[in-house]
Amino acid sequence: MKRILFLFILLSLVNTGAYAADKQKAPKLVKLATLHKAANLAIKNSNGQDNAKKNLLGALDRENLTSKDRANIYYTCALLDESLNSVQNTKAYLKQVCDTAALFSTLLNMYGNLYKCDSVDALPNTKGIVKQKYNSKTNSLRSKHLTNILNGGKYYLSKNNYAMAYNFFDSYHTYTRPSDANLPKVAYWATFSSYKLGQYDNTLKYIDQAFSAVGEHEGAILQEYKCRSHQALKNDSSYIKDLVDGVRKYPSHDFFFVNLADIYCEKHMYKEGLALADSLIKLDPEKPLYWFSKSKYMLAESDYEKCIEYSDSTIRRDSTYTDAYYNKGISFLNLAWIRQDGACTDLLDPKCLEDKKAIESLYRKAQPCMEMVRKLEPENKDRWGRHLYRIYLFLNRGKEFEEIDKLLRSN
Repeated sequence: MKRILFLFILLSLVNTGAYAADKQKAPKLVKLATLHKAANLAIKNSNGQDNAKKNLLGALDRENLTSKDRANIYYTCALLDESLNSVQNTKAYLKQVCDTAALFSTLLNMYGNLYKCDSVDALPNTKGIVKQKYNSKTNSLRSKHLTNILNGGKYYLSKNNYAMAYNFFDSYHTYTRPSDANLPKVAYWATFSSYKLGQYDNTLKYIDQAFSAVGEHEGAILQEYKCRSHQALKNDSSYIKDLVDGVRKYPSHDFFFVNLADIYCEKHMYKEGLALADSLIKLDPEKPLYWFSKSKYMLAESDYEKCIEYSDSTIRRDSTYTDAYYNKGISFLNLAWIRQDGACTDLLDPKCLEDKKAIESLYRKAQPCMEMVRKLEPENKDRWGRHLYRIYLFLNRGKEFEEIDKLLRSN
């Protein structure tokens, strides 16, 4: 009996000790009013703002906080950010060592806390009614520092820190007046920054407004950004539309026409491709690219005679247009292979000699074309090597055949 009583007392003491230890581990929470008082003191003394912010933000986890409590915490944190900014501003004014990054980042932090304040402040109360208390205060505080938000974006853009630059420009664009004359330029900087980051949704966010801030050359680059962004986002219909717009607005910027021509080939839209090329030839008949695209469509349609014709038109305007020589050479080879396939095999038939001469003529015409491709692209053996091999073999060009055979075997 005594032993049982002893164990009971011992367990009671252990439980009491554990309870006391638990009480020790859970310190009494500092009142929210006290935290706000400490924050106000930090702002007044321009000291201890970071610690005051940490304590306030830590209080967000407490139970039974109302939306207005949370809004007040975020607003007070924004004031602490403003105070930190003021410290760096004072140093700059007094020509002391100033942390430029901190000067601007404190303002961005302030904007972030003001956004959170607005979000919480806009929540309906238990009766479903929205009563915003901080709206005018947050707008006033943002407007007060808007110029330096813009300066922060410029600062980070000059440092090629596109992520930070975009955040500043996005904030400025979001909160300034619609009539602000800086908006198109800010839209351009935001677009440029987000494109550099590969953030294509953000690139498209302001790009249409950015066009009014630039001239024709920069406008063509922006239009290219727009195309590439829609392509990266796999928005094919918008990508094609942007390419068409680019061809019409910036015909001298070849990106749009080249990519659109490729799409027309891939989708077998040869009629549309030819119509586009013809419309542009009317505007600039001496541009080789437009004539070459026609040869490309004709080659894809196996209209080799037309392909040769348009390749010649291209070469007349640019004697170093490699792809035109290639298309022309391939067309002659294809015509030769077609003629070979249906050639007479009866050596006693006069048509046999006629076919042989015609085929030989086509190979002879293909030879200088492929040799020109080799001259212009000597390192690209895969493009001209096997074609010259067949040409020299058929025409019995012993010396040339041996050289090309040796070259191809060296791979």
